[in-house]
Amino acid sequence: MNRKTTTFSATLLRCLFFCSAGLLPLLADAQIFTCKDAAGRTITADHAMPECADRKVVELSKAGVLKREIPAPLTPEQKRQQLIVDEQRRIEAAAEEQKRQQDRALLARYRSESDIAASRHYYLQLSQDLIKQDQVSIEDAQSQLAAANTEAEFYKHRKTLPFELRSKMDDANRTIERSRKNMVDHQAELGRINARFDETLKRFRELTVSASAAQ
Repeated sequence: MNRKTTTFSATLLRCLFFCSAGLLPLLADAQIFTCKDAAGRTITADHAMPECADRKVVELSKAGVLKREIPAPLTPEQKRQQLIVDEQRRIEAAAEEQKRQQDRALLARYRSESDIAASRHYYLQLSQDLIKQDQVSIEDAQSQLAAANTEAEFYKHRKTLPFELRSKMDDANRTIERSRKNMVDHQAELGRINARFDETLKRFRELTVSASAAQ
């Protein structure tokens, strides 16, 4: 064997070695895709297949080991249902976050049940003061109306009362009606205040019990 032949053989061997080494990662990464068509037949290839575009695809290694499952694309109806589910989850997450913020605000505002009781008393007193104002307004308007009715006796022989007197009577009646309506609203507010602070006290106790149990 001459020198040229020896050199050529060595070069060929090196080329084969490096080419084989370069193919090893490709062989290791080789994969198989399978899916079932509409007739239930299994379709297999070493690449993604158009026939499987709307079906679940199983990806295997060359050794037949499961690598992953690719779910079938959602149908339009499934997409619509998924959007509904996602929106519901978003709403629930937002509500949960709002509840956490409210809990933090509650604990920041009240340090004890006595603080809650004092705040309840303050707001109840405000409504009770408004009710007293309504009552005073009603009594004043009733006095004005009584005086106007007494004055109207002097004009009973007339077909109509003087404009100024009729205006006093109308104003008094409107004030009585408005003040009575306000009183009803303010009395109802007393119930709402108590209900609100009952819930606040209940939640405060739940949070303090949970905090104690966590320690």
